Amino acid sequence: MLSLILVSLLSMQVFAQTMPEASTTRYTSPDNSVIAIVRSKKAPEATTDSRIELRSQSGKLLVRRNYSSEDGEHGYGVVKATWTPDSQFFVYSLESSGGHQSWHSRLEFYGRKQHKILSLDDALHDAVNNPPFVISAPDRVTVELEFGKRQMTISLSTLKQSTQKQVTR
Repeated sequence: MLSLILVSLLSMQVFAQTMPEASTTRYTSPDNSVIAIVRSKKAPEATTDSRIELRSQSGKLLVRRNYSSEDGEHGYGVVKATWTPDSQFFVYSLESSGGHQSWHSRLEFYGRKQHKILSLDDALHDAVNNPPFVISAPDRVTVELEFGKRQMTISLSTLKQSTQKQVTR
């Protein structure tokens, strides 16, 4: 009987060690009208995969994006996320959960007026290569670009609609 209990306890411990670690972080816009919810999980031997939801204060789903993969090694995880001071954009950087393209930190943002998630990489026709971007008032983001080999500050509200490509993942 004691050996059966020990086997059960050991198998529960092994099962617990193979379960992905999960976390949820909430980011409330400065005007308190929208909440961004980032749910992340970390599979063993991999980095983080994330899912993002943006909801109104009443709980209405505005937009959702799933960056996770079945094996935990082919998705993307949120590295840094924040709202712009004017509450119009939720900006976040992503890194590959499996180590592919480790030099590239995709930077995406939710635009409240557009009601969609957009890619800054696509809008700038370049790749962001450093996850710790900088936000300044009212809606400016400073990033390091891979191909341009420079740092750039852009006002998200001035990006032309024609250069903004909706993310469809």
